[in-house]
Amino acid sequence: MPSPLTAAETLWDAAERHPGRPCLSDLDDTTGAPTLTYAQVTERAAAMGGAFRGLGLRPGDRVALLLPNSHAYVECYLGAVAAGLVVVPLNVRLLAPDYRHMLADSGSRVLVTTAEFLERIPELPGLTVIRADTSELRELADRAEPLDRPVARDPLSPASLMYTSGTTGAPKAVVLSDRSWRSVADTAVKVLGMGEGEVTLHVAPLTHGAGFLLLPTLLLGGHNLLCASFDATRTLRLLDTHGVTGMFVVPSMIRMMLDARPGGWQVPDTLRRLYYAGSPIDPATLREATEAFDGRLIQSFAQMESPMFFTVLDQEDHLRALRDPGSPLVSSAGRVLPGVRIRVVDDEGAELPAGDPGEILVSAPQTMNGYWGRPEDTARTLAGGWLHTGDIGHLDADGYLRLVDRKKDMIVTGGSNVYAREVEEVLTALPGVKDAAVIGVPHRIWGEAVTAVLVPAGSETDGEAVIKACRAKLAGYRVPKQVVWVDELPRNAYGKVLKRQLRERFSAAA
Repeated sequence: MPSPLTAAETLWDAAERHPGRPCLSDLDDTTGAPTLTYAQVTERAAAMGGAFRGLGLRPGDRVALLLPNSHAYVECYLGAVAAGLVVVPLNVRLLAPDYRHMLADSGSRVLVTTAEFLERIPELPGLTVIRADTSELRELADRAEPLDRPVARDPLSPASLMYTSGTTGAPKAVVLSDRSWRSVADTAVKVLGMGEGEVTLHVAPLTHGAGFLLLPTLLLGGHNLLCASFDATRTLRLLDTHGVTGMFVVPSMIRMMLDARPGGWQVPDTLRRLYYAGSPIDPATLREATEAFDGRLIQSFAQMESPMFFTVLDQEDHLRALRDPGSPLVSSAGRVLPGVRIRVVDDEGAELPAGDPGEILVSAPQTMNGYWGRPEDTARTLAGGWLHTGDIGHLDADGYLRLVDRKKDMIVTGGSNVYAREVEEVLTALPGVKDAAVIGVPHRIWGEAVTAVLVPAGSETDGEAVIKACRAKLAGYRVPKQVVWVDELPRNAYGKVLKRQLRERFSAAA
């Protein structure tokens, strides 16, 4: 049998080698069957794949999943892949307009979800909604003719559409192929030092960073522990009680775990690594976490267009940063990985010498096919065969990358991307606001706090009222955490708000 490529082929292969091993444990399961073996998960995925085919779906059709981490999510994901379908994972933290755009834009024919999201789901022609928290999903699977083997498909054809916050207009869907997913999995095994006996704890959403550790864990015949949501105290307890070897978190989760440690807490011997990415980490948190977790931290930098691994700050790098208070490693994104090429260029595309900041261009094997249905955006982002990241940074003489700014007005808070302009549009529509700029200010827990810098329309400056109004129109993580009132916004000769000045001013105050 050839080496498995798709996630479904990987599951089937692991089930043939280790049928009785635990594959999934849903730690929030209420059905009485929290742990499933590889043979059981394969059986369920085969049934789900058959159910999707029974609904009339054919290879290339899209299936959207709006679910928390759960058995249902993994079974539907792997079943859809086994049937040759394209999976569209949806962020559970969004609002109805977001889902309307994503479901319509992707052309999804089926959506699997639960009761808590029904009010946010639009009625769209041709969309079938299936409940995973009732008997509906299981009955569909029980009636279906299960798949014998996963459907074979071109390794470069679309496997999933991953929506990412855009910098202009509505969010775009990143098209990732089976080759992209397998490349990430192989890199994860090597870079994270994954091996036999892996127990991976998923407390971050499988729809985002945590999902990229599912496939390498299956590849190794490891055990996946699923939590529907993150709780710092519970996570620390699970590390102790479940023999966790590794997990993915964003820096804000690390800060919360550090703050939640009981007196005398020590990192368990079984934990091999604490892998984090998704947003900048506060230098003080990096050092405190390196000490608390005995140096077992690994950081990576990339973006959804080419997931997870451009550069890596490994465990030894973290220990060096701890030993040397003045080390530049505390603000580094890590060293460029083998197989990845990075160029730093100016606005004309000319390569810059080491130490000079410019836009980061990347060539990596996991890079996306392009943006779904957006050929012009794809051509612009992948111009010349390089991924134009929109991030500004520089490389040092040792090959370490430092990010110094973002070319795009993007804020990363708690691992989630916030597009500043969409928040500004809400703010400027409020009656008491004359002008608005939204920036990210460093925050010890969230990485960056969404900050609204406002010019009042009159004499009243009620920041709490502004935040309350935003909560009615924006997903929670997009709502400003603080409001600052100013007489006017700094602008250049062309009228553009000088956000860098604002960030420097209010970051210093923070």
